[in-house]
Amino acid sequence: MKSASIATPTVVKDVVIVGSSFKEGTQPVTHNNTKGLVRAFDVKTGKKLWQFNTIPRPGEFGYDTWLKDSAEDNGNTGVWTQITVDEELGLVYLPVEDPTSDQYGGHRPGNNLFADSLVCVDLKTGQRKWHYQVAHHPIWDYDLSSAPLLADINVNGKAIKAVALPSKEAFLYVFDRVTGQPVWPIEERPVPQGDVPGEWYSPTQPFPTKPPRMRARRSLSTN
Repeated sequence: MKSASIATPTVVKDVVIVGSSFKEGTQPVTHNNTKGLVRAFDVKTGKKLWQFNTIPRPGEFGYDTWLKDSAEDNGNTGVWTQITVDEELGLVYLPVEDPTSDQYGGHRPGNNLFADSLVCVDLKTGQRKWHYQVAHHPIWDYDLSSAPLLADINVNGKAIKAVALPSKEAFLYVFDRVTGQPVWPIEERPVPQGDVPGEWYSPTQPFPTKPPRMRARRSLSTN
């Protein structure tokens, strides 16, 4: 089986954080694949400290974004790239991938949190602090493939502890890493609707206004 969890475990202080291992979202014979939860363990005792459900369970935040109770029988939505931690702030940044399957979502109508989202959780408890979904109802294999980048930047004279998330579309999503507030506006824009039978489409998608696309590798602008 080709595993979708290929990054090394993240170890900080006495905590090791790891995503699930499962068959890739383009390969399962059924959309009811293993769910991509994230777990943290005590490195000395092996005791599980917390678990974050990347596909929300009933009663959890985001469950209602999986319409028709589709969170129950869908899988993947894991973290297969590198997890980033701000040890000083005690915050963990989870770059989450697509649900099953990567390129069809008729069996999971709705925006499908926390798929294709940057999720910030507490290092000690795993409780969600904030999140941002970069692709609603993912069906383009736009899962997050890069580790979130921590940077202390200055924008218009204001110092910001930032986290920057590169994407497959060559966007760079930049947030205040404490509050989750976008450093520059991210616009929800109408997008074309497809015509695949049984598919569900989001009417809008988020587009960063800065920095310019394809220039994400350069230093962040101060304007």
